[in-house]
Amino acid sequence: MQNLSIPGRLLLLGIFLLGPRPSLQGQHHDADSILKQSILESEREGSHGTIARAKDFFAYGTITGHLRNYFMSTFNRGDLTDYYANAIGGTMGFRSPDFYGFEFGTAGIFTYKAFSSDLNKVDPATGEVAFWEHELFDVIDTDNFNDLDRLESLYLRYSFSKGYITYGKMEIEDTPLMNRSDQRMNAFSFKGIWLHYALDENNRFHFTWIDRISPRGVVEWVDFHEGIGLSDQGFQPDGTEADYFEHVDSDGLAMLGYLGQRHNFSLQFYQWYLDNLSYTSWLGLEYRKANWSLGLQGVLQFPDAHQRDLEYDQRYIQPGEHGQVLSGQVKYDAADWHLRAAFTEVFKGGRFLFPRELGRDNFYTSLPRSRLEGFGDTHVLTLGGEYVLTRDGLTAGLDYTRLWGPQTGTFTYNKYDLDAYWQVNARLHYAFGHFFDGLSIDMLYVYKQNRNDTSPGAIFNRSNYHQFNLVTTFVFN
Repeated sequence: MQNLSIPGRLLLLGIFLLGPRPSLQGQHHDADSILKQSILESEREGSHGTIARAKDFFAYGTITGHLRNYFMSTFNRGDLTDYYANAIGGTMGFRSPDFYGFEFGTAGIFTYKAFSSDLNKVDPATGEVAFWEHELFDVIDTDNFNDLDRLESLYLRYSFSKGYITYGKMEIEDTPLMNRSDQRMNAFSFKGIWLHYALDENNRFHFTWIDRISPRGVVEWVDFHEGIGLSDQGFQPDGTEADYFEHVDSDGLAMLGYLGQRHNFSLQFYQWYLDNLSYTSWLGLEYRKANWSLGLQGVLQFPDAHQRDLEYDQRYIQPGEHGQVLSGQVKYDAADWHLRAAFTEVFKGGRFLFPRELGRDNFYTSLPRSRLEGFGDTHVLTLGGEYVLTRDGLTAGLDYTRLWGPQTGTFTYNKYDLDAYWQVNARLHYAFGHFFDGLSIDMLYVYKQNRNDTSPGAIFNRSNYHQFNLVTTFVFN
């Protein structure tokens, strides 16, 4: 036991806990009354009952988590270097029973490299190494493929009649811009305070203050000063390389959200404030009737005044930039078919900017390997659909997206120096049942092609590639 790593010990602990007491997973909701009865007994028994009560508090908790195997392979065009990798790992957590409204939880995550090509092999034409495959492990320490452990969550929650408040390292409720995006080996993780308040079942509010993050593909926890800019910093509008990493002087992020429902309409409103960086307002409205739904999303951004005090290359957003986005969708849902068409316009007021270390944007046109962050003066069309192939859990999906506007070498509305492109995603999903309930297999195939610039530097790990993803996940809770 002494030679086992921390993930190995967690795995053995989980097997031990899950094996002899499988019925614990279904007792979370009854634990409150059990513990209250234990208190009454302890008051009659004296100090000995106090010890028994603590044991009950842990014994009637819930073990949660998942195991995952992720194989990814990227085939770049022509003589450019190809890469592949297989990662295996998972999460294991404990959630205590509710006790007079209080509960606590914790979870850890671990990842190992099962096998791969040399992900640090330098491509001769570009001088770069693997990108997508490194995201399965640690994008900061690209030689680290085994010591990939992270304390995913450690929180205290108090629930009351209208909602709950959580403090610590926690899973958040996904928002259109800040989200967990947990389809990879490790998700975006957040530390701070989260308040959920429901006036009634049709009107809900969220408030949060986040002061530390652990982005996807990273095992360390960092504050905002160290976290914003861990990903590609890109370029400033005049073509200068951006250098805002460790210059942002930000203490965190505040968010206020509202989700409302009335008759056939649903409304989403979010206001984000990135300390010393920017303000972002998001408004979403959807109308549903029968099998049809219509949706509209709008975003408006302003820089914080602190950005004026920084050197030009150290600014996250320039003082004159005002990102403006409008996205619309029409969707048809039948018993077996789900079809959608969406269009997004990013206007000339500025680039749409939101830190990639906090999640992935979810506009109607957003797809895996295709996001809007960093663009301005851009138009995007997305067509997609899903079909239920079998009633026992097999679903197929196909998406096409086309992006107009950006050109390499022009940076005013193009933070990451990308070219206009088109992309196709093909998806298969199968969820097992009965004895294998909780087990699922997902396949994602991506092909992406630039419209103009096909030079090695413009396409390597960016476009003109085929990518195959095969993910097997077993969830237990």
